Amino acid sequence: MLILDAERLGEHSPWRVHEVERGAIAKFARALQLDNPIHFSPERAHAAGYRDVVAPPTFVVTLLPWEIPGLTLPEAGVLHGEQEFEWAAPICAKDEIRVSGWIEGVKTRTGQQGQMTLITVASEGINQAGEIAFRARAVLVVTEEVAHAGG
Repeated sequence: MLILDAERLGEHSPWRVHEVERGAIAKFARALQLDNPIHFSPERAHAAGYRDVVAPPTFVVTLLPWEIPGLTLPEAGVLHGEQEFEWAAPICAKDEIRVSGWIEGVKTRTGQQGQMTLITVASEGINQAGEIAFRARAVLVVTEEVAHAGG
């Protein structure tokens, strides 16, 4: 069941620290069928000007906050409607990325299948040097049927 506390809109979650590992970057890059050696070889990454192997841009989807204040999503039935990213400092192996998330907005729409709630969830990642690594925004779609379903 969807639990949404609109009074907590904009409240940031506690920071969650992710230690970025070479293996995780390589696994993610292989899953995307990427073959650029900067994702696999520290030597090639250094030669390209990076601190260590560099994560593909969409790797940030693996760096999630623990929770979003005021939001409990149903276990199933939530649609991922939109996604956008802003990238800043590159994410490299051995980085420690602190991530926080929050509800940025809530809208209700009526479609052919009934009412749906559109929840915009934002997150931000900051590296060990205090630099912003990314900002992300996703729109989650919860249908009326799913929002009120038990369990």
